[in-house]
Amino acid sequence: MARSRARRKTTAVQRNVRQGGDLQRLHIKVSSPRIVMYQVMRGMGKGLKYFTCLVLLGSAVYGGYRGVERLFLKNEKYDLREIDLQTNGYLDHTRVVDLAGIDLNATIFAVNIEGVRDSLSALPEVVHCEVERRLPGTLKIKIQERVPVAWIHCEPVGFLGCQPDGVLIDENGITFPCEGGLWQASKDLPVITIRTAKSENFVHGSEAEHIDLTRALHLMKTVSEADVREEWLARQIELINDYSMELVCNDGSRAVFGMYDHVRQVEDFITIHEHCLAENIKSGGAEGKHKIKQMNLMPKMNIPVEFEKQTAPLDKPVLIKPRIPTIH
Repeated sequence: MARSRARRKTTAVQRNVRQGGDLQRLHIKVSSPRIVMYQVMRGMGKGLKYFTCLVLLGSAVYGGYRGVERLFLKNEKYDLREIDLQTNGYLDHTRVVDLAGIDLNATIFAVNIEGVRDSLSALPEVVHCEVERRLPGTLKIKIQERVPVAWIHCEPVGFLGCQPDGVLIDENGITFPCEGGLWQASKDLPVITIRTAKSENFVHGSEAEHIDLTRALHLMKTVSEADVREEWLARQIELINDYSMELVCNDGSRAVFGMYDHVRQVEDFITIHEHCLAENIKSGGAEGKHKIKQMNLMPKMNIPVEFEKQTAPLDKPVLIKPRIPTIH
């Protein structure tokens, strides 16, 4: 029987086995000049591809821009030929073009619609503004402007009443400077005189923070909505103190009002004026002895009235009780 070959002794190598039975793979990183050169060339190839893609993309964008520019921005077909300005106030075309920076030699597509709208909306006298293009060459601008009802005279803050550079106020108590065509349209408006105020009470384009001014506006609105003759409408309202104000009529007569209860006071105001006018007509003319100089409408009964041709001493005004209207 042949002798069996002796078996070589070997050392057992422990294999690392991951969970699930997979053998751990051995990664060997081999580096050589040829391999490095190959990797560099491959990287340069990828970079060249990316660069080529960027060049092609840039060319496409530039070509698209040039196409849009040729088709819209520099196309004479869309030249700005008309500005259709619609407004309820006194902003004219020249001032709108200047304030909004509109290039009249450009096409309507070259006009920054949002920029024009924002520039005009920022004006204190503007309530709302809409801007849109109308092909082929019209720019439509619709503006809602504030409607002034009075001038503000307040020396402590530099408001000097009816002046070309004065300050106006609308029925909602929002102030704004007199600009452009507003002077010619507003120079005959009444003046509200305020004796005391601070500059922080007024921010143009916002409601004035002055309660007495608000009450004066309410009185003015109540008078304008009543059946008052032109000669008795307000020419000036002066805030006397925190509980009274004086209204100067177009005919020069004066009337003291309180801060509240204006509806009743205006009714008495009209009744007294109409009564005196009727008496003057009976006596032979409207400029008779019952021409009113001033009255105080704060009392509810026996309202003091002083006449131009006063027969009694001035410290004892004639008392006229307003007639109570007949209820049918």
